[in-house]
Amino acid sequence: MGIRIVGLFTLIIVAVWGQAAADVETAFVHLIKPGQDPQSVLDQASRGDRIVLLPGVHQHPLNRHQSILYVDKSIDIELMAGAVLKLADNQTTLLTDPEITIDHGAPKLLHDLSVGGTYDLGLGRTAFNINIDGEGGDEKPDTFRWSAQHHPELTRGNVPISGDWQTLSNGVQIKFESTTGHNKSSFWVISYDGRESYGIRVGHGVQEDYIENVRIYGKGTIDLNQTNNVQPTEWVKDISACVLIHGRVRNVLVEDITMRNVMRSVMVYGYHTGKFLRGGGTEGGESFDAENISIFYTRTLNPGGKAFLLGHPSHRGRLSKVSCNFNYMETNATALEPNFNLDQYEVIGNVIKSDGLAIHCWRKSTNGLIKDNVRIDDDRRRDIVIVNSPSAWEDPENLVIRDNRNHLSDPIGYFANVSGGRDNQALGRYATVGGGYQNQANGDESTVSGGVRNIASGEQATVTGGSSNEAAAFASRVHGVGAKSLRTTEDVLASGSFAEPGDAQSSHLVVKCLTADGQYTALGPFDGTPITVREDTSVAYRALVVARGKKGETQAAFRAEGLAHRESGEVVTLLQNEVTAIHKSDPALDLRVFPGPDGTSLRLDAKGLARTQLRWVGRVELVEVAF
Repeated sequence: MGIRIVGLFTLIIVAVWGQAAADVETAFVHLIKPGQDPQSVLDQASRGDRIVLLPGVHQHPLNRHQSILYVDKSIDIELMAGAVLKLADNQTTLLTDPEITIDHGAPKLLHDLSVGGTYDLGLGRTAFNINIDGEGGDEKPDTFRWSAQHHPELTRGNVPISGDWQTLSNGVQIKFESTTGHNKSSFWVISYDGRESYGIRVGHGVQEDYIENVRIYGKGTIDLNQTNNVQPTEWVKDISACVLIHGRVRNVLVEDITMRNVMRSVMVYGYHTGKFLRGGGTEGGESFDAENISIFYTRTLNPGGKAFLLGHPSHRGRLSKVSCNFNYMETNATALEPNFNLDQYEVIGNVIKSDGLAIHCWRKSTNGLIKDNVRIDDDRRRDIVIVNSPSAWEDPENLVIRDNRNHLSDPIGYFANVSGGRDNQALGRYATVGGGYQNQANGDESTVSGGVRNIASGEQATVTGGSSNEAAAFASRVHGVGAKSLRTTEDVLASGSFAEPGDAQSSHLVVKCLTADGQYTALGPFDGTPITVREDTSVAYRALVVARGKKGETQAAFRAEGLAHRESGEVVTLLQNEVTAIHKSDPALDLRVFPGPDGTSLRLDAKGLARTQLRWVGRVELVEVAF
């Protein structure tokens, strides 16, 4: 079976694993039956060995570093089809010790909050949100609002800061050392929850030597059993995952396995021992970095949680060369999250079913390729990729985002393409949207280059950018703001409309015909369609027409200009019409302009010569206003 190389980082991982395979040709295989402790087997295994979990339920308590299976050496871990690595019940319980999270909300001018009292566990797993909702002055204290998550009845606002212990609920107390000096929207979270847990953990964050060449694969399942274990809140530093890759770790492959019943399926990040500065910086300390991590063809079946977290604002070591490709995930919240200090990464070809965000590039990641991901079973027209950051953090940089689509609300036509942007659709055959927002290329072979709310509905029509433009006619081209084409091959420009697209614009088109006798023949676009005049519209026109016979023996040039109008329910009328002969090699040559016989168009007729073939070409400029 061949290997499809999808990008630079995939190429690196394949090369690494090729070398690793050559190094461990004599590796020993350890078969683990249900009920046998996998950690003791791994501890006794040699570098390069393979341990295999045989079919059945392997249910175990937490072991080293809050994991069922802790990896600290080069090893292959295979979960065979039917094998389930599952966390035992009640391994994490509700704790009375809180964790304070401060790195959210507006930049804090003053951080002087402390927590006291004894939580009575009566609210279960919860978090208290503390938000400065008023700044004092004139000897008045600042005020705060507090609320308990999952308990909407427990909320109070405009509470004056006393400078002493103040009771919230269920024994929880807080204290601000200063009654003033806090800025509005400063935000703290006090979490009461359970400890984190992991299925397979590679590295504990601060290991001095790299752990490398680890492969976790197979058709089996990791089940973190979160319904029977108290979980951390999402606000705390450490949360639960089926697989955690942490600190100085490199050359790790997670492939094929299924993950379920957990907060996150896979998390990957480095570690940093320095002081954390607001917005992502560090001061002093040492960085423990991870690199060359690949996650391929896995399945996250996690309707009560999330999927992948790549990088972490509370573990600030660097993370680089990560590929998260061709995975399937079902989640109730953010499915895939490239996060802080992530660099040189791919997110390609994933299929995402999520009640929350699909792919959220959250805080500063750099040099990422996010391509060919599909969101399914979502008819709410939600975005596939979101790129932003919370207050005081830098946004992601240098991301290439293209060809991602919502399977239901962003359908793609036959061999069509949406290269980027947001909420764009390419419905026509061979149609293209280059980028922008809420653009539609509905006609076959149509194109919208970018801009906002543009529509190319005509076959081979093009909108080059701008906003609220519509290229409705065959092979027409529209640009500016509020322009609309109705005439074949027309090139339209507008700088805004009065009431609707097309009511204030200018355009030009090329018309032509052949004559071989002395009769009048209509000039028109290549398909012979007329130059329409819409109802309740006035059109100033100017035409420059040239004629030429074979070898230039007969030539002519004419100029025509005038004003045409058409009222509702009436036919076209010319208020002024002048035709000037610039040159005629024969006096019989002529050009005339008059209302078309259908009563809805402007017609240009060329008169040639008997027994003489002449080619006629004209450029017609139109300036029109509707009211």
